[in-house]
Amino acid sequence: MLIKARAWFRRSLFQTYRFLKHPRKLRDRPVMRWFARHFLDKRVWRPTQHTFAGGMALGTFITLQLLPIQMPTATILAALFRVNIPIALVMCWVSNPVTVPFLVAAEYAVGKWFLALYTTVPTTPFPDHLPESAVEAWLVLKEHAPVMLIGGLVLGAISALVAYVGTWGAWEVGHRMEVTRKARALAESKAAAAPVTEKAGI
Repeated sequence: MLIKARAWFRRSLFQTYRFLKHPRKLRDRPVMRWFARHFLDKRVWRPTQHTFAGGMALGTFITLQLLPIQMPTATILAALFRVNIPIALVMCWVSNPVTVPFLVAAEYAVGKWFLALYTTVPTTPFPDHLPESAVEAWLVLKEHAPVMLIGGLVLGAISALVAYVGTWGAWEVGHRMEVTRKARALAESKAAAAPVTEKAGI
């Protein structure tokens, strides 16, 4: 049953891909050409060392902005920058109801530290509880919004750089380990075959 479901999914995905990339549609519709050039590029779906690391970096940056449209933003930017879309979407889930309080505190601290180097920062403490009314909540947070924005950008940029370098390095280490493992297995198979050929007089 699972094998049939996987086969049906792959067949449906391939048919959809062919339908969207039909030459007549790409020729007659500029919007479809733009969509196919960015969203149907195999590089944004098949992970490579660069696209996977780029998707990690992009998703890490987006998830630290605490925006309500993180996943659509990550999808569009990943397609535009030709990085892996699935991993960028997965990283958007780092900011969730469990982690948001910690991220807010970290971004506010970073933003306050960064702004203190160049300008004045709000002297009122960050509220522990927000009013239920959206208008009142905005009035409370209006003074702290620039601090949160700057903190999110600075923390996101630093975290994105760390994520890219770390993912690139981990991919490189894993690739070299795989190459070494295959080379060792090939050497062992040749060593095991050598006595057989000697006995056969070859």
